[in-house]
Amino acid sequence: WRSCIYRAQLAGDACGTMLRLALIAGCAALQHKYGRETYGARVTRGASDLPPLLLIPPVGVGIDRQFYARFQDVWDGGDTHAPDLLGTGDAKPKPRRFYKPEIWAGQLDAYVREVIGEPCVLVSQGGLLPVALEMWRLGGADTVRGVACLSPPPLSFVASEGVEADRTAPAVPRAPRRIQRLAWAVSGSPVGNLFFRRLRGKKGERIRSFTDKNLFAGASDDAWVKQCYESARDSRGRFATLSYLCGTIPAGGAWRDERGGLLADLTVPTSIIRGDFPGARDPVNRTREALERLPFPAGGYILRDARACLPWEQPE
Repeated sequence: WRSCIYRAQLAGDACGTMLRLALIAGCAALQHKYGRETYGARVTRGASDLPPLLLIPPVGVGIDRQFYARFQDVWDGGDTHAPDLLGTGDAKPKPRRFYKPEIWAGQLDAYVREVIGEPCVLVSQGGLLPVALEMWRLGGADTVRGVACLSPPPLSFVASEGVEADRTAPAVPRAPRRIQRLAWAVSGSPVGNLFFRRLRGKKGERIRSFTDKNLFAGASDDAWVKQCYESARDSRGRFATLSYLCGTIPAGGAWRDERGGLLADLTVPTSIIRGDFPGARDPVNRTREALERLPFPAGGYILRDARACLPWEQPE
């Protein structure tokens, strides 16, 4: 982005090409089918000689493919594809199921093969890094050309150090699943429904408050709050959101499984992008440390006046 204030160049300028931005016009929302579920994807067309981007949205109350809309509208590279993850956005029928990284990775792997038709750069937002890693397991270089990690958690969250590269190594629980199972049982009950309704309550004011405290470097805008609130009105979207929470918070959650072999095997250019905001915990050193653990680091970027929602806060 134009507002980068730090750049660690380690492997040519692959990431610089990946992140060039300017004005692009035109997009389409298309419907796709995966198993018994359908979902939408927002697509923009760009230069045919540049790699397409697969934009993996985060999971949260009312968050869907529109998370990347501002970014897509100014991207000056290849095509961009922002699919709704199953159970989010306008995906249907949103069944009561526990969505773990492997499920969404399978959906997106099929999308790359059937719709994009060529290897693409994965743009992984926040805690969705395990989905990108599972996509690497499924397709390798046949579907993945590079990875850009936006505001990722510490890599120790998903991968221990010193693990030998092994794309076939299964994800291993780091602790018993008891807490995850209990939390999911509660989430699928009327209590979980009430909890989700409370999160979206007061006509979006709780969404605004949470965003201001935890997601944006500055005050949230009305467009963000409205988009999240309108999407969250479908209470069946709670299954995806609560799956992520139940699988992330406890140490034995599926989103925290050991995937060190996958990370060590990620032999495509991989970049780390973070925001810099008042109170940020040393984003430069955190980015540098993460790059040192990657097999093929392609650069680190720090964006001014952004926190956890970089494509919305600083699309240019």
